[in-house]
Amino acid sequence: MPSFALQLSQNKYLAPRDDRMDVVLTVRAAGTGATAAAPPQTAELLLVDCSSSMDWPPTKIEAARHACRVAVDTLRDGVLFGVVEGTRQARLVYPAGPGLAVADERTRQEAKAAVSELIAGGGTAMSTWLDLARELFGATPAVIRHAVLLTDGRNQSEPPAALAAALDRCRGEFACDARGIGDDWEPRDLQLIASVLRGSADAVLEDAELAADFRRLVAQAMGRTLPDLRLRMTTMPYARLRFVKQVHPAEVELTAQCRAEGGVTELPTGAWGDEQREYHLCLDVDTAELTRNEDRLLGTVALAEGADVVVAEPQPVVGYLTDDLALSSVPDENVARVTGQAELGRAVRAGWEAFERDDRAEAGREWATAVRLATELGNAEVLKRLGRLVDVRADGTVAVKDGVRPRDGFSLVLGSTISTFSGSVAEPAPPARSDEGGVPRQCVRCGHHARPSAKRCGRCGEPFETGAVS
Repeated sequence: MPSFALQLSQNKYLAPRDDRMDVVLTVRAAGTGATAAAPPQTAELLLVDCSSSMDWPPTKIEAARHACRVAVDTLRDGVLFGVVEGTRQARLVYPAGPGLAVADERTRQEAKAAVSELIAGGGTAMSTWLDLARELFGATPAVIRHAVLLTDGRNQSEPPAALAAALDRCRGEFACDARGIGDDWEPRDLQLIASVLRGSADAVLEDAELAADFRRLVAQAMGRTLPDLRLRMTTMPYARLRFVKQVHPAEVELTAQCRAEGGVTELPTGAWGDEQREYHLCLDVDTAELTRNEDRLLGTVALAEGADVVVAEPQPVVGYLTDDLALSSVPDENVARVTGQAELGRAVRAGWEAFERDDRAEAGREWATAVRLATELGNAEVLKRLGRLVDVRADGTVAVKDGVRPRDGFSLVLGSTISTFSGSVAEPAPPARSDEGGVPRQCVRCGHHARPSAKRCGRCGEPFETGAVS
């Protein structure tokens, strides 16, 4: 049978002026392939941009046709599937309808013949593509529903609010991975789609690479055999959930998808295979309600499956109120990594915004910060993507390269949400107590107090200025 594990990482020590507790939760699922003999009903849709811009260069539309054929061949027998042509409107090009096709040798051949006839012409209105996907999925008995969306253009054939409204209608109905091809699309649109529909967003750097990416995305979806796992977070009266984010394999804001009732909050996490994910949970804490020098339960986190079955040992979130800054100011290693990843993403995006304004000096400064943070975090993927835009000098400064393609920038912006993974979570040793004197430092960013000799804020990672105290 499948097995599940939760591991929680935190620094439990709170100073009297603290008002939040940050924890990193690692969730692992293994043995999900044990259900492969009778996998749950799965449905897959390919949403392909066929607007007129896909015709130039012609390698784009041909790459899309080939990627669809490869994706269709990746489907396992029995999966419900279809291909949608996306322009100003959405049209199901295979099957002819009604409903979706059942994958077998005959339907795969028919689908590949149909996608070979896709032509480019028309506008781009992604809300219609997503709404049709929702209708098609809703008419099936499938409990695992996944789509791949490909676009090469900006969502200019509808009002800006239409996409957000469609995503609200689709939230929780299916998962979607989004890809942009070429140099004239908006990465924020794809990031929004991936965030709301709990998928990934990325840029296609070379048209010839699209087929392998489609194969990987569909194979990953075929490997997910658990329809849904839910995080169940219970808080005490003096604690409240401020936010929850997925931070591995990519950062996704999930607070809006939580369902709260009383002191219990549940978060649907979508379908799972054999994989591991990490979440950053932040609790607001009323430290006036805590007793000094005593462990107090702030809440618990459990993992539930099906109707109401808890499948992993619940993990306690603990607070310990102390006046010893040597305890409260030392960040937990995994929490520090997560906050560092958030700062890395900020630097990457700020650099791209400066580059788009043609402020290459500011872009270089921000990307130099990103290089430093990615190096400290060991984030090889972001360093690789940065390397397409900048050359790193020996003194740590960077030079922005000439001839940067927009797709390289899009790849960096979307890739900035890709995180490193901590691996196993070790029980942290308590920091040594200290009787050092001096004035506590206060972070200029978040207001957290730290011991006088601290080099960096224990909450948000902001470095303290040398010799500065407050």
